[in-house]
Amino acid sequence: MTRIPPFSIGVIATIMFCFVYESNCANVTNTCAVIGRDISSASAIIYPSDTIAFTTDTSHFTESSNQIPTCVLEVGSAQDVAVALKIIGATKTPFAIMSGGHSSNQKFSSTTGIHISLIRLRQVVFSADKSTVEIGMGITWAEVYQILDGTGYNVVGGRTFGPGVGGFTLGGGYSWKTNQYGLTCDTVRSYNLVLPNGTITTASKRINPDLFFALKGGLNRFGIVTSAVFETHAQVPLIYGGQVFYSTDDIPAVINATLEFYKLADIKTQIMYIIATTPTQESVILLAFHDGPNRPSSLSVFDNITPLSSTLSTLSFSDFVHSIQDKPRIRGTADTISTTGITTGFIKAVSDQIAALREAAVSHGAASIAFDIEPFTDYGKHATDSAYPHTRSQLPLGLDFSWVSADDDEFWHDTAKNAIAKLKVVAAQEGIYNPKEAAYPNYSAASKTALQLYGEENTERLKRIRAQIDPYNVMKLAGGFDL
Repeated sequence: MTRIPPFSIGVIATIMFCFVYESNCANVTNTCAVIGRDISSASAIIYPSDTIAFTTDTSHFTESSNQIPTCVLEVGSAQDVAVALKIIGATKTPFAIMSGGHSSNQKFSSTTGIHISLIRLRQVVFSADKSTVEIGMGITWAEVYQILDGTGYNVVGGRTFGPGVGGFTLGGGYSWKTNQYGLTCDTVRSYNLVLPNGTITTASKRINPDLFFALKGGLNRFGIVTSAVFETHAQVPLIYGGQVFYSTDDIPAVINATLEFYKLADIKTQIMYIIATTPTQESVILLAFHDGPNRPSSLSVFDNITPLSSTLSTLSFSDFVHSIQDKPRIRGTADTISTTGITTGFIKAVSDQIAALREAAVSHGAASIAFDIEPFTDYGKHATDSAYPHTRSQLPLGLDFSWVSADDDEFWHDTAKNAIAKLKVVAAQEGIYNPKEAAYPNYSAASKTALQLYGEENTERLKRIRAQIDPYNVMKLAGGFDL
């Protein structure tokens, strides 16, 4: 990758402007004003007085992820992103980048400085032969699927209603199509981005290949991605899927069926086993997807278990994803471990964790305590050279805790950490835990280290790339995982 000069004439000019015209250009309000003066009409600076737009742009799925910035910058072009990054870099102003706002980690897409919203970057544009589609980083996956519905083509993207294209893709991206095509990042042909010094560039297998590697799981460490070009694949008009709710009395039977399903390795069918509790009830939920209109034979392993209710039906892929919605939460955290497989003992231990936390859910104001098991097949055969290593097809366990009061923050963060630690012990006893397996970035708590996310070899490679791309640590001003 060609070394890019860290300071352009524009950056030097910005620094001179700070010295000559501003008494304190490091002041965030002044920086907002400078950016507002220099951007084009495609973008806008928004202040708290514009209540509706300001709140919309800064609100996360989990309220505890929110911070109140000094201003919001809605960017409408890569050129304006470049203008902003030059000024931000010169003034060392804290900032955040937000796509869909689904991170449970505060300061990962929120700030008290300048909040860069990608909401205006919403293009979905096919190539002439429809083999690829360029998608802006400010749109949600549910909106993308709605636009693609009826075209006969689809992409490998998010599984539920809310997540944005940006953070999901840059974190790796497990999809309903992962068994067939790999992670979302494996299907990216190229990224369009602005480097920390304001240079507008592209990263692909042939252009800036090291940067291309870094963006596949490396999140917001290397610049601001404005759009990406994704490979498409043929999509049948109708698929089969939905949610099935079971009695907790049927947990042993559902566990056995989940294991039987996993052994079948049906690449066109995926499930997610969710065990959850609220202060009033426990839930056992099966999310199921089949890439075709008819119920697949692989789901017959669940036929002898009578559900409490079911939404399984034949519908469009877009309608299926729109049907999987969670309510926004007040406070919350997520975390994960990766296993090399699943066993009866491990899934039972996950279920036992829920039962053990039922009393705490009442006494510490929990809204929901949930774990999910995701029995993918050998998706690693589709893996590309990525910051997030996944050639061995590790299985991410998802932990998702939500609660009401800030007074209970410490309790639930500690409880989540302890739950993950206990499950690591069980996984090791079951022979399905390797501490070298990478943790999925999009599920990870803020405390995860680079070694846990990327492994030793990839971490060192990412550090070298960052030193070349961002020698002045501009992107460190944006929060997120450190290297």
